Amino acid sequence: MRLVPLEAVSPGTMLGRDLMLDERTLLRAGVRLSPHMLRRLAQLGFEAVWICEPGEIPAGSTGELLTEETRQASMRALKRYVHRLRKGYAGDLRPIAAVVSQILDEILANSSVLVELTAIRGLLDEQEYLFAHSVRVAALTLLLGLHSGLDPRELTVLGMGALLHDVGKVRVPLSILTKEGPLTQEERAQIQLHPVHGFEILRRHRELDRRAVHVAYQHHERWDGSGYPRGLQGTEIHRFARLTAVADVFDALTSPRPYRPAWPVHQALTFIADEGGRSLDPAVVRTFLARVAPYPVGTLVRLNTGEEALVVRLNPIAPARPVVRVWNGEARGTEVDLLTRLEWRIVGPVTDPLPDGEAPGGGALRGAGPGSAGASDPAG
Repeated sequence: MRLVPLEAVSPGTMLGRDLMLDERTLLRAGVRLSPHMLRRLAQLGFEAVWICEPGEIPAGSTGELLTEETRQASMRALKRYVHRLRKGYAGDLRPIAAVVSQILDEILANSSVLVELTAIRGLLDEQEYLFAHSVRVAALTLLLGLHSGLDPRELTVLGMGALLHDVGKVRVPLSILTKEGPLTQEERAQIQLHPVHGFEILRRHRELDRRAVHVAYQHHERWDGSGYPRGLQGTEIHRFARLTAVADVFDALTSPRPYRPAWPVHQALTFIADEGGRSLDPAVVRTFLARVAPYPVGTLVRLNTGEEALVVRLNPIAPARPVVRVWNGEARGTEVDLLTRLEWRIVGPVTDPLPDGEAPGGGALRGAGPGSAGASDPAG
């Protein structure tokens, strides 16, 4: 199974993994891709898909944190809450609490999972992106919280904050959120107010634990003090917000946006690793990197030996050093465990969704990284 650019897929090719749109399954693994399907996928913003090699069995939704039922229930609850806010009514948190409990149950049931993040997502409009992004961030944040030693009660509070972390965007003009060109200073200032708006919205819920409120308020604060809205740094930032920030940045980077393509997972993980101790909490980054596989099973990779290899199994204690099967050369067909053969390492995928030589984000990621303001912040 390989990840290939959409334009390189021939009609009749079998889809290897499910395709998602708006957190719904758009196409199931195993379908033969027709010319019409390929054209429609291009229109929807898909840049690459997983395909089966002849004789392979499709993998479906391997590596997904949540079931489709839970994703859909979470999206519906969040949409209802935001709809009431936009109508000027008080939001009802009971459905939100119910889906957070559902998400947490699934995370606890799969606590040892190595996240492969094999789903390829299409481009959503800003409103749908807000909901889908929030659900994914909640799931990733809860996995991080669990492996950071939080107890079930703390995880429930963390999940509420993570699912509602971007709720303040309902008070930011949609024209600013979807703008493809550079933001003006005034527009950037309005974007930077969304954590404040979120804080003001959520603190009205007297039943909501204030730690969840501070996730919305502080998820754009940065370890080195470069964030907003208050320029907090280090442990001045609430621990729950520091956990959410890592998941928020990662999911934003790996999602296609109107102003840039999605980053490949391995490049987003490199970015996260580089930001540990700078804009992101280094302890949280270490926990995150230990749970997410940069090269999922089925990825065709290039080794430092110059050979190509297929990832066939992940190593739970070191997801970046999987077991691979050599694809070409004298060692063709040999399985190599990169955890024990330390002289071998992966240097990158054979087929990269981005054009050769293009930097991650293609230069269209308007800004320097997660400490940047406005739409230049990948988690903006």
